[in-house]
Amino acid sequence: MSAVFPPRMMAAATPIMPVLPLPPFSVSVLHFRNKEGSVRMNYRQKSHYTVFVLIIVMIMIGIGTCQALEFQQQVIDLAGRRVAVPRRIDRIVALGPGTLRLVAYLQAVDKVVGIEEFERRNISFFLRPYAAVTTERLKTLPVVAPGGAGKLPDMEQLMACRPQLILCIGLDVAQVENLQQKTRIPVLFLSYGELGVLRQEAIESIRLLGNVLGKEERAARLIDFIGFVRRDLRQRVQSTRDGGRSTVYFGGIAYKGGQGLTSTEAGYFPGRLVQACNVADFTRRSGHLFIDPEQLMLWNPDIIFIDASSIPTIINDSQHNQTFYRLLKAVKSGKVFSLLPYNQYNTNIEIALANAYFIGRQIFPDVFADFDMVEKRRQIFRLFLGNPGPEQLPAYSSLSLADARLAQK
Repeated sequence: MSAVFPPRMMAAATPIMPVLPLPPFSVSVLHFRNKEGSVRMNYRQKSHYTVFVLIIVMIMIGIGTCQALEFQQQVIDLAGRRVAVPRRIDRIVALGPGTLRLVAYLQAVDKVVGIEEFERRNISFFLRPYAAVTTERLKTLPVVAPGGAGKLPDMEQLMACRPQLILCIGLDVAQVENLQQKTRIPVLFLSYGELGVLRQEAIESIRLLGNVLGKEERAARLIDFIGFVRRDLRQRVQSTRDGGRSTVYFGGIAYKGGQGLTSTEAGYFPGRLVQACNVADFTRRSGHLFIDPEQLMLWNPDIIFIDASSIPTIINDSQHNQTFYRLLKAVKSGKVFSLLPYNQYNTNIEIALANAYFIGRQIFPDVFADFDMVEKRRQIFRLFLGNPGPEQLPAYSSLSLADARLAQK
């Protein structure tokens, strides 16, 4: 019976050469004795023997290669690298911002054998929902890396976990190649694309992971749902006849912690999903930025949405700047609302989609009035995480800034 090797090592193993007798014709025709009586081999005999050995070696290598290929598949990661991975994977490590989130989306957390220190921290459900539903299950696993973009793992701890596959986000291609060479373990480069935007890279990462982890159907379900939500939101907005669309402002956007009202984001992704007229886009910039209070007064948006993680900071700020808040049109008309922060260690896709529905509901109430927001959010969370989350979250409700007192209704 031939030896059975683990899938990763099989291709590198050297086949054992069997001891075989020489062909009879070689022995009978080409042997002769010298003066001392010893048997010597002439040139013709050596040639026959060499060819025979080479044939056997080639056969054995071919058998070993075929056996190895039976246990491997070739995939192309998000960096365009061709990587050979085991066909069945039971042990993985997820490194970098948002990698474990994708594993959780695919319901493959049971395959994780080592985690980052960052992922062990207790955190509020509304900041990173996937962490809240996986921390208890994973916090006893060995720590293999500190966590964060560009942070490499501890090689000794990583190897002790004996993963079959390493998943990475936030490392550059050179780091990924170096990690694979040092560990001799396949490493897949994944990506969400641009931070805070649901790019095609995120969809392709879900699809690729579904393929290599044996979760194809689960990946297809998530991708189909994301496509459905995009179409649903677009069709709702296109059905409106609102020629003078309300202007909106997204304030208190967290940046290394809670921020004041003047912390905002141009190109706010959930707002873009419902074609919101974001006044921060007038700056012709993208991503996070801080503005002057005077600029917000000039824009004076019809609706203000506040990042829930910054509500305590804005409470404190409102107590010292009462005049500023009272002059804002949205505050006077009672059109200030809270949203969940959707970027925390990369993009919480489920939160981004839920936020989009709530934003659409405030801008276009007529075409977004056919659902209960709490149930919509719980439906989305249940699909992505298998957990609808708590009934009450510090978001998706109106905020009162009247008389510089902030109260959530």
